[in-house]
Amino acid sequence: MKEFDSKKFCRDLIALRGEESQSEFAKKLNTNRSTLSLLENGRQIPTVGILNMVCNLSGKSTDEYFVDTTHDSLVYLMGSLDEADKAKIEKMAERIRIKEKYELLAKRSSYVVD
Repeated sequence: MKEFDSKKFCRDLIALRGEESQSEFAKKLNTNRSTLSLLENGRQIPTVGILNMVCNLSGKSTDEYFVDTTHDSLVYLMGSLDEADKAKIEKMAERIRIKEKYELLAKRSSYVVD
């Protein structure tokens, strides 16, 4: 699974803008200053168009902003939960894994070998 690396994008976007004002740089990206500010602060993910423009201006590939991750959606969700809720979900996930193992074993033992 690939995930957008917003921290890298923010750093590169700020570096690319350099000393230029946000208003001036936003015009180059065909967006407004407030959107650029949100992008630089990591509060908004860029549209494909803005990502392509930034890559064209910087000479980077869009692939550089997508990283492989081992996190599934449950692990991603858990990052925003309280510790008590994380523990409950981890216990539930473990129960599900155990149940799946027992179901698999039950299927294996139901086959008759001649």
